Amino acid sequence: MSGSIFPRLYEAQYASFVEDLPLWLSLAANQKGPILELGCGPGRVVSALHQAGFDVDGLDQDPEMLRRAEARLPAALRKQVRLLQGDLRRLSLDRLYALILVPCNTFAHLDEASAEEALAGIRRHLLAGGLFAAEMPTPGELLGKPTDTSEPVDMFIEPETGNPVQVYAEQEVGPSLGMIRVKWHYDELHPDGTVRRTDVPLLYTLWTPERLGEALKRAGFSSFEIFGDYDCSPFALESPRLLVVAAA
Repeated sequence: MSGSIFPRLYEAQYASFVEDLPLWLSLAANQKGPILELGCGPGRVVSALHQAGFDVDGLDQDPEMLRRAEARLPAALRKQVRLLQGDLRRLSLDRLYALILVPCNTFAHLDEASAEEALAGIRRHLLAGGLFAAEMPTPGELLGKPTDTSEPVDMFIEPETGNPVQVYAEQEVGPSLGMIRVKWHYDELHPDGTVRRTDVPLLYTLWTPERLGEALKRAGFSSFEIFGDYDCSPFALESPRLLVVAAA
């Protein structure tokens, strides 16, 4: 997902998404120490945390995502936020954190082996009493989306160009049990009437609370809670998402 097109479209798609921010801000307010967001993308969550007065770092593999995250911050404050390029599966940072976040289903892009590696690294980078929190899709959240490519699952205006964008999704069973393959299509309508399609194929691991809990225990977490939405309601099969908060 390198290059400049997808980061530009992704930032525009989620520019007005704020439903998850109260949860991350609440967790941050209850922890004393620095915060790390893994897979920070164009900085939507990092920026919100920083503006709320928290000491926050962001890590992402994509340099264009990090460039956009930096541009989102006021110029006078950019030196106060560390934006790091790196792989969340192989964390090796010079800092420990009170809270490590992985919003927006990013953790689900890891297969089980990579997830276990990432969890071990996250646990090593947490202070005593630190928390790890992540959002993941449920089977219902993904499988409930239309697979008919004539039906868009989202649409928005990309502000840098003013171009309308429609998002379509094709999905199928992944290469192993408990995985879903989704090919996202971003169709951007240009002023001359042409449509440029950007394809973003992604794999999602659909975790159950039981499997996730076992992986957390193997990584050395002492306890965890599973929620079904941003309001920390109990998880159920019909929940729109799966949220985990685990203690070091």
